[in-house]
Amino acid sequence: MFAVLRLALLGGALLLTGCAQNPADLPLTREQAVAPPSLQYLGVGGYLLRWQGEAIVMAPSFSNPATLGQPPLMVEADTAKIDELMPEAADVSMLLVGHAHYDHLLDVPHVLSKHTPKAKVYGSKTTGHILAAAVKRERIVDVESQMAVGTSAGQWFYSPEKRVRIMAIKSEHAPHFMGIKFLTGELNEDLTSLPKSVWGWPEGQTLAFLIDLLDEQGAVRYRIHYQDAASTAPLGLPPLLAGDVKPVDVAILCVGAWDQVPAYPQVLLKRLQPRLAVLGHWEDFFGNDPRQPQGLRLQDIQAMVRITRENLPEGGELKLPVPFAQLALPAPQ
Repeated sequence: MFAVLRLALLGGALLLTGCAQNPADLPLTREQAVAPPSLQYLGVGGYLLRWQGEAIVMAPSFSNPATLGQPPLMVEADTAKIDELMPEAADVSMLLVGHAHYDHLLDVPHVLSKHTPKAKVYGSKTTGHILAAAVKRERIVDVESQMAVGTSAGQWFYSPEKRVRIMAIKSEHAPHFMGIKFLTGELNEDLTSLPKSVWGWPEGQTLAFLIDLLDEQGAVRYRIHYQDAASTAPLGLPPLLAGDVKPVDVAILCVGAWDQVPAYPQVLLKRLQPRLAVLGHWEDFFGNDPRQPQGLRLQDIQAMVRITRENLPEGGELKLPVPFAQLALPAPQ
């Protein structure tokens, strides 16, 4: 009952604030046809990253279910919409999921089945318990058990060709509204069918990721820090890596609920000092068409753009991509 009341509170707040924001005044990036190494924004928290013949994808989400333009109570993947919008991804070997809410995980079973047949999915225990209803267990990797915690490093997981490696980092999901977080909790057993209600997709342990792009000798050419949810430092910050001084080149940040946690993204950016900051999860996803994106309700997107710019190092760039825009990575150092 309490969960229903909390979801009703969010829906009521969104109704009071009206429609999604018109993005006309936002500094949007619309680049296309960028040669690898490239990062393509897929909308919400999703990205497609290509590097030297390999590719990874982060939490693709296209269905965007809604109830009369408001948060849905029941959810189901729109497979026709996924098939229409998901880019070619047969070369993807790793699919990363930061947390198990439906707007990050709902479409993953169909993507794994049809669009990324060679990929394994990397996420929390809760993510694995949900996906087990539709995905073979050998394709699900629990990185929560091996995540970095505080300054202590976690385990690196390598792609088949060893041109990409990832490390999960213990993070958190910011409250959604007025300090209230929705769809909390975790699962401890495999499901036998995918959930139909939003309450069947609890957050689980939220993760950030370090993503390293490696050359033929195994040296790190690029380092990317990826978050699909805003977090309170030190949660989400990268660990200390013994003997490794490679800086972060690209920071992928989350606009959604950024103002619900203190000093986000300032502390993270001061620690990372990235040459490129990418702001995602900025669009409304309650029935929104990613080809005509609207800005999130209840969010001051312009303020996050300004604060991000203020905390970038000299020469650092900011990109706020529209869905399906492709971003060139900075020149390797």
